[in-house]
Amino acid sequence: MSIEDTNKIDMIGILKNNESVISLGITDHLSWNDEINNHLFLLQEKINSYLRFIESGEIYESFPTDKGKVDFLIEIFFQYKIPQE
Repeated sequence: MSIEDTNKIDMIGILKNNESVISLGITDHLSWNDEINNHLFLLQEKINSYLRFIESGEIYESFPTDKGKVDFLIEIFFQYKIPQE
C-alpha cells in the first residue's frame, strides 16, 4: 500500500515502549520533484482517511482487542527527503 491508496491503512501496530498507544503508519514513496501540490493533496487525503478510521470507531471493529485504547500516533515514512520550500 502507499500514499496513493488513500482509503487503505498502510501499517498499524502497538508501540513496544508504550502498549497503550496504537501506531498507524503511512508510507510515502513519491518524489517531491514533480507535482508538489498533488503530492501534498494525496498526503492530506491519506491523513484524513486515517482520522476517519479512528474517529468512526472502525479501528476497533478491525482490531477489537485494542478497544479502550485512546492514544494514537500517526507516523509518515517518506522515501525521499521533504523539500524546505
